[in-house]
Amino acid sequence: MGWIFNHAIDGGQADFDEPIEDLTPRDRARLYAYANQKTHVDELIHAFGKLLADVGAVQNATVIDIGCGPFTGGLALANQVGVHFPYRYFGIDRAHSMLAFGRELADELFVRGVMHPETVVSFHTHLDNVDFGLRRAAEATIFVLSFLLASSTINVEDLVAEMVRACDRAALGRVIVLYTNAAGPTARRNFAPFKAAMEKTGFAMHIEAIEQFEDTEKPRPIHYALFVRQPITLSIAEF
Repeated sequence: MGWIFNHAIDGGQADFDEPIEDLTPRDRARLYAYANQKTHVDELIHAFGKLLADVGAVQNATVIDIGCGPFTGGLALANQVGVHFPYRYFGIDRAHSMLAFGRELADELFVRGVMHPETVVSFHTHLDNVDFGLRRAAEATIFVLSFLLASSTINVEDLVAEMVRACDRAALGRVIVLYTNAAGPTARRNFAPFKAAMEKTGFAMHIEAIEQFEDTEKPRPIHYALFVRQPITLSIAEF
């Protein structure tokens, strides 16, 4: 397991579109799911339950899972929402191998009938290139950031600017950002500048906590937070 985590998937930060030794990109994506995904899904299910108390907010929402891996946030959300509400899910990840495996998992959920038949799932490599169609009115936009800020290469100001552009294209309703991460200081090094950038663009942090998460195969402390931006009000001339 040590070789898988430290070498094959580089702690989850590997370039999963590159082969390594005898492993194809698909092999590496599947090894990531084997080593990391179950725990991350458990943590997101827990976070959705704590941070998204009104599961009805998901109804017809635009869900944007940045750094989605193989449909990680989508699996957790399907567990919480099931067939009760439709929504549209956009998975964003730079690795085509992750997106391809995520597509397989999403298709399997539809085959098993565990998501609303009107739910729409799509995968993309760049958020700025996503076509959301006509901008929606009152529906919420929900961002999922699971372990994204653990990356040592991420630019939080660019990330927040990209998120703002996306939610302004997607809908006028409330914008909810769910963040989860490991609780160690290295993993959390980007959180303070991320919080500052969010607050500069009109988001307010409603919840932040670190707690020991036990309901999983690999118990550990997790850091989670909830940010909200209130709905946009347009004048008649802007419609």
